[in-house]
Amino acid sequence: MNILILFICLSVHYDSLKIPMRDGKWLAADLYSNDSTIPKPVILIQTPYDKDTYRTSVGQPGGTPFPYDSAHYNYVILDWRGFHGSDSADVGTYDRGLDGYDAVEWIAQRVWCNQKVGTWGPSALGQIQFMTAKHRPPHLICSVPLVKDYKTKYSDFYYGGEYRKEQVQSMALLGFLTTGAILSYPTENIYWKVFVEQPNDYPESLAVPMLVISGWYDHYPSDVIRAFKDLRTRSDVSVRQKHKLIMGPWLHSGVGKSEQGVLEYPNSVGVADSVATMFFDYYIRNIQNGYEQLPIVRYYQMGVNEWKTTDDWYSVGNYTDTLYLQTGGVLNSSLPLDSVSYDSISYDPRNPSPTIGGSRFNPFVPSTPVGPQDMRDSVESRSDVLIYSTPVLTGNLVVDGSVKILLYVSSDRKDTDFSVRLCDVYPDSSSIIVTQGIRRMRFRNSYSTEQFMTPGQVYVDTVALSDIALTFLAGHRLRIDVSSSNYPMFAVNPNNDDSLYKPGDTLVAKNYVYHDSVYASKILIPTVETGISEYYRIPTKFNSKLSVVTPLRNNLNIRFSISYSDNIKLELFDVCGRKVKGLLNEKLKSGEYSINMNTSGMSSGTYFCCLQTSKGKQTKSIQVIK
Repeated sequence: MNILILFICLSVHYDSLKIPMRDGKWLAADLYSNDSTIPKPVILIQTPYDKDTYRTSVGQPGGTPFPYDSAHYNYVILDWRGFHGSDSADVGTYDRGLDGYDAVEWIAQRVWCNQKVGTWGPSALGQIQFMTAKHRPPHLICSVPLVKDYKTKYSDFYYGGEYRKEQVQSMALLGFLTTGAILSYPTENIYWKVFVEQPNDYPESLAVPMLVISGWYDHYPSDVIRAFKDLRTRSDVSVRQKHKLIMGPWLHSGVGKSEQGVLEYPNSVGVADSVATMFFDYYIRNIQNGYEQLPIVRYYQMGVNEWKTTDDWYSVGNYTDTLYLQTGGVLNSSLPLDSVSYDSISYDPRNPSPTIGGSRFNPFVPSTPVGPQDMRDSVESRSDVLIYSTPVLTGNLVVDGSVKILLYVSSDRKDTDFSVRLCDVYPDSSSIIVTQGIRRMRFRNSYSTEQFMTPGQVYVDTVALSDIALTFLAGHRLRIDVSSSNYPMFAVNPNNDDSLYKPGDTLVAKNYVYHDSVYASKILIPTVETGISEYYRIPTKFNSKLSVVTPLRNNLNIRFSISYSDNIKLELFDVCGRKVKGLLNEKLKSGEYSINMNTSGMSSGTYFCCLQTSKGKQTKSIQVIK
């Protein structure tokens, strides 16, 4: 669990508290203060992980150096109902948000509080802040939830219809749930939609400013971003414009740290904590420190390792690059030409592809490799994985958003999985996982309805990955590893048509991935317009037409039309992104145009004709055969 570090100011002491709740129970808490006779604003941290861990052995008995701004704030660390010091207060499915309300209002009346309370905390400590704010305690001023969405839903426990085995089991060991309860509802049925998601979808009830913080290597970066969008559009109108978001290069338990897996991000250290300091000072202490002028969204672009800003994350990756899987494990932007082409793997559930790195969660084994890790020895060296890589990039490839992989697949079984790991391949050939996804084939069309496969029939399988902000640098390669398992992050699929997650026999599956002119498996990459590189930007909205006639007798005819007067640039590139020839660069009126080009001197192969206007680019591939 990450701890908010503002700065060490003075030695503080803790005093044990018993905070009364409305149902007659009381919750155990500790007050940290350097002088409890002086009223100060209070930061409340509600934890299921034992408040006593905040007490250190440093200093005199009953005292501890506290890594917060103890000159200006007091702190209350409270054990959740049913956990540790508050174990005796356990009452079934009691709404812990009401406990948060009661704690805030009780604290506000203490002599050591100036009637202003803020909240802070990551993960479960973040979710309870949303639950507390939902009930609108009058003395709650603002909140800083980290690495957590406010909403509980089916996809928190099932990714692509596959059980998040390691994470759910870890949550069960922490006392948050039982695996039996989750496994009882493996489809997205009325239970999830009516009894779980609807009661937990409440941004309209949130009426305090929030600073939301998460990381690209976290479990749920896309969910946190969506939750922030909900706050900006659906929370109480009085605070909608006050919420801000920080997305850093961090793991779930690594916010503010430099080391993330095998990588380091020194310029990310202290960013979240310094902004949280400004946030609390601005809203609780009324310090005019410029916090309101900070950007709405601050995000870390990995690869180039720079902080960037935007008003809306969803507007950043406004173009889509398409890369096609090719024979020989190649990824490029050419449509496959083969009439029939595929790769196959044999998947044995008794020997699944192992989970190494990625956004896994296993706090009970500290040595578990998490985050960005090298896939070469543990995953890519196995025979049950298909590897597809771009050529070495000659320019930077920017990825901002959720990558989607559309695979045309078949199997000799009625059900199986297809798992994808997205990797950044460095010049030294290390293949570093960025993120991962999976899809259970019986849920290829809907998570609420099971549809088994017909052995041998080809289906399209969409695997969506979590949002990322990463620039694949020149000299690197983009890679996907396709397998049929990623265990124990996800449960193994026994490859049969039996009931889900019940003991039974397993079958070995022969699974196929197609990449030909009929079944063109591809990757859709959200990116930004950054100029010409080896992969060309296809705008989501582009009002022009470009067509290319296959060369005949060394003659190439290129036709295009534009519906507005604009500066037009027409260029030809080879498959490595090098410009072969500039064909046009001038202002044209709206209309249809035709340009002939002599291809003598050009080698056989794939080329790209790129038409660029002020509104975007459009690219067509050309096959030159000599």
